[in-house]
Amino acid sequence: MEKRVVLTRVFHRGMWRIAINFGFDRKINSHVCKLTGCKFSRTLNCWHVNDSEESIKEILGVFKGTAGVDISGISGGKIRKEGSGVTGKVKENVTAQEKDEAGIAGQGNVPPDEDYWLDDSASGDLSGGAGRRVVEFRINENDGRLSLKFTGGYDPKWIEEIRSYGKYYYDKRRKEFLLPWTRLTTDSLSDYFSSLGVPVKVIRQVLNEEVKAERKDIGDEIRSRELGDGAFEGLQLLRGYLEENRYSQNTVESYLSQLEIFFRYFSVKDPSEITHSEFSDFISAYVIKLGYSSSYQNQMISAVKTYYEISGRGKIIPQVLERPRRSRALPKVFSKEEVSRILSSARNDKHKLLLWIIYSCGLRRSEVINIRMEDLDRERRILHIREGKGRVDRIVPVSDKVWDKIDSYLVSFRPEVFLFEGQGGGRYSSESVYHVFKEALKSAGISKEVGVHCLRHSYATHLHESGLDIRYIQELLGHRSSRTTEIYTHVSRRNLISVRSPIDDLDIS
Repeated sequence: MEKRVVLTRVFHRGMWRIAINFGFDRKINSHVCKLTGCKFSRTLNCWHVNDSEESIKEILGVFKGTAGVDISGISGGKIRKEGSGVTGKVKENVTAQEKDEAGIAGQGNVPPDEDYWLDDSASGDLSGGAGRRVVEFRINENDGRLSLKFTGGYDPKWIEEIRSYGKYYYDKRRKEFLLPWTRLTTDSLSDYFSSLGVPVKVIRQVLNEEVKAERKDIGDEIRSRELGDGAFEGLQLLRGYLEENRYSQNTVESYLSQLEIFFRYFSVKDPSEITHSEFSDFISAYVIKLGYSSSYQNQMISAVKTYYEISGRGKIIPQVLERPRRSRALPKVFSKEEVSRILSSARNDKHKLLLWIIYSCGLRRSEVINIRMEDLDRERRILHIREGKGRVDRIVPVSDKVWDKIDSYLVSFRPEVFLFEGQGGGRYSSESVYHVFKEALKSAGISKEVGVHCLRHSYATHLHESGLDIRYIQELLGHRSSRTTEIYTHVSRRNLISVRSPIDDLDIS
């Protein structure tokens, strides 16, 4: 019986390779070692060479008279999964180290090759058999993320198409592509795949009641677990460090809450005994499984990193903890007409002034409730914002129209310490601001799913549209980096309205 060598094309470590598959044979193995640039992959469990005509000719020459060479597997264009085996197909039980050999997940990485193989029956036809291939779109608008997952295989041209939309990330654990979500990206990619005859399945990720209930049940169970002495001391250590370094109260409470969840998850286990692999298990079993956002995961990592940095002990090395890739969705903004309707829809002078100041001064919700009477400088027509985000003070101008509204408000409500106070005195609550905004939104007949922060986004965008330099907008918003402010240039219409559509140059009717 003639010995047989089967060639298939595989995608390995970011490039196409020709896999050389054969049953165990010392003579064939010795011949393979002679091939130019030949390497062995434990992940593929086979030898592989460059995908080129020269390599194919060399293989045919080396095995001439020794074994038959089947090249039908390198003539196709469609990709499919293969099972396990010793002929170059993927092993069923692949170790973590072997998976890493297939390509470390990161920006611009392609999928690990152990899951995708060329189908020798496809003959390069991208549309044939498309019913077996589906592209799944998962849209998470809250997180600003779009994930694409291929079932039934993919074509390398698809990867190039995704790459054309800018930075993306391949999650090798979930086997999906992640990129910033916009309606334009979703519609364009959907049209692209549909034009190839590939079905597109769109799933909008909404936190359903079952997930909410699961979060509560699991969260309550974890919070009921005991804290060991080491964990308790760790929380006290972190609190002391944060307060000593003057972190904001919100940050202190958030970090302590996150670290406590982390410690209680491992119950009485001493923090110094928790390993990196256990931390990864925690992220997978708690954060990922329960659908928490990348922002939540990032904050959890920040709390854990800070603790292990200041404690200086433990098996977790904070410097090597990897953060999730964060997408940056464009901010949602109102038109000036919509802002006018919202500001006019508040029920009373207090609610109206509250929204007026948020928009006219570009304030955060936490900043507007912290305005004290002494922060109003009528002579200079300014408002002093004290300890905004990052404990940064700034000064913002107040228009004459707003000062008139302030005068009317002070006559009716007579606040003592804070400009906005609750029924029993003291600072107005952040939740009350949210409800005031939502009521005004409803009264204005606007159904957008947005938060109070949208007024601040609208303020910055409208300033840019009116021609104000981005550096001044950065100062008014209290951004440390101009890169944060530059996002408003992407939603501003200042330059877009001057763009002439090519259809205007066509003689059509």
